[in-house]
Amino acid sequence: MEDSTSEVKIGFRFLNLNKLQAFTLAKEVPGATYKMPRKKNYYVGCVPLTDTTIHDINDFYVRQNIDISSCDIFVSTVTEYDSYIIDVPQVVNHILKYIDCKLTYSFTVV
Repeated sequence: MEDSTSEVKIGFRFLNLNKLQAFTLAKEVPGATYKMPRKKNYYVGCVPLTDTTIHDINDFYVRQNIDISSCDIFVSTVTEYDSYIIDVPQVVNHILKYIDCKLTYSFTVV
């Protein structure tokens, strides 16, 4: 079941950045954003996962010495159906070859 009312987004998340790391991420990685969760003292950075951002993500991960437990690949979909098959893009397999982090899924029915 596939149609135009369903949307799949894939992002690589850095779950525990300090302020300098968050600013550096946004400056060095195209499309990267960050925000501070409510009542927390760290930042969460997110980069849209594409073939063109894989190397930038990996470079940032290595240079900043990010702990593997502080990263994930976030797959989210919004659909009108309560049952739906999601084809996860091949880019997810590619990034896992560099950074073998956990996968997090979000499925929202509207």
